[in-house]
Amino acid sequence: MSTQQLIFAILYQAPAIALGLVLSVLIPSPPLRAIFVLPGTLVHELLHFIVGLILNAKPTSFSVWPRKRGTSTWTMGAVGFANLRWYNAVAVGLAPLLAPIAALWFAPSGASWSLQLDDLKYWAFAAPILSMSLPSWTDIKICFYSAVPIAVCVALGYWLLR
Repeated sequence: MSTQQLIFAILYQAPAIALGLVLSVLIPSPPLRAIFVLPGTLVHELLHFIVGLILNAKPTSFSVWPRKRGTSTWTMGAVGFANLRWYNAVAVGLAPLLAPIAALWFAPSGASWSLQLDDLKYWAFAAPILSMSLPSWTDIKICFYSAVPIAVCVALGYWLLR
């Protein structure tokens, strides 16, 4: 993929991202918002599950059903793991970031592109997926299982090679 095509592919995702953000703000009710983001929740949790399976994090549970936590907080979905370790936690925690990377492959060629009905369909389909592709706070906390040991290994490797 050329630099020009990559830039076009990134810009092509902008309407879907904007639509996802606008609808997330305009839908005030968490249960209704949960319905809108359900495809995104499914992709988000599936990516955690698949990366966890590949990296031996041993997924133990999978849910995309929203649950209320406290007075105003909702959990849209969750995957449980039995073997999160220093070597796999960052990849498992950041797995939802694979969704926007994969979305770049669905962009048409910038050289011959003109707005079509299929583009509007794509943006409507991609909006909830891209709006849910950022790691949650729980996902970020999971990454800290790996962050310190990996940073120490990188620093030690740099020091030894210098």
